Amino acid sequence: MYVLYHYFLCPSSRFIRVCLDEKKIKFRLQIENFWNPQTNFLLMNPGAFFPVLLKEENNYIVGSNVIVEFLEEIKSTQSLFEEKKRYEIRRIVNWFEFIFKRDVVEPILYEKIFKRFEEKNNPNSRNIRKALENLKFNLSYFEYLIGDNEYIVGDKITYADIFYASSLSVLDYMDELNFREFNKSKDLYLKIKSRPSFKSVLKDRIVGVSPNKKYMQFDY
Repeated sequence: MYVLYHYFLCPSSRFIRVCLDEKKIKFRLQIENFWNPQTNFLLMNPGAFFPVLLKEENNYIVGSNVIVEFLEEIKSTQSLFEEKKRYEIRRIVNWFEFIFKRDVVEPILYEKIFKRFEEKNNPNSRNIRKALENLKFNLSYFEYLIGDNEYIVGDKITYADIFYASSLSVLDYMDELNFREFNKSKDLYLKIKSRPSFKSVLKDRIVGVSPNKKYMQFDY
């Protein structure tokens, strides 16, 4: 059985977890502390980023983009690429891995969660406001991408939609997700969030930090 090394509020980790469930691939989870990973994790991935998928002893795949390519090689599972649009799907997956995470998720995650573990460090409201401004820009972009489609790229679910919802679910947990004026983005998020593959992700809880009251709702 595969082992996925992850952190609860890492959007890339959530993305791969949902992909594995969508593809009906059995795996177990191994939690790592984002701010203090164990030595054996660093030996697998000196960069200390998430996720890492362990296939078998000393055979591991590092990073969500690489794991996605591996999952597509498993021919017995459902593909989450749309063949004619696979390059666009890869582009959007990269957007969430490198741009959305950097500009929106990580600043809020650091200020609202990680600083709780740093003595005498209070959240910097300026950094949170800037990240929320970036979120608004991104939501405008997602509205454009969705257009008249059912999903971000066309009319079937792909990796792009799963990374989208996985990223927004982290903000949702921290009560920093506002869909005002962005109905297409909201509808798509709730559609993906309602899928059976998302159930285990939504059950995750951070000690001392409860999710917002609407986190487990699917019709707000």
